[in-house]
Amino acid sequence: MTTFVLVADYRNATDRLFTLANAHFYACVTHSERRSWRSCAQRHLAELENLGCKRASERDRRCFTQACQLLRERIAMVDPHGEVLLPTSVVVDR
Repeated sequence: MTTFVLVADYRNATDRLFTLANAHFYACVTHSERRSWRSCAQRHLAELENLGCKRASERDRRCFTQACQLLRERIAMVDPHGEVLLPTSVVVDR
């Protein structure tokens, strides 16, 4: 179910998602920090991904969609124990 918000709130949510995906993700050093970040990111994504804004521009909607996708990708990079998973394209068989 979509929750409609004001444009300012929609943009703030976009900024929050990008900050979680970039600044907060890369600030994590230990497995426990990444585990905590992962659970926090999952909660925020679940809370924010169903936002909508009737007056948002196409650019606003595109940025919001990109922020959600980026956060999903970052979450997928961390396993439930806090270890960073490498993409299969990086793993080299010897």
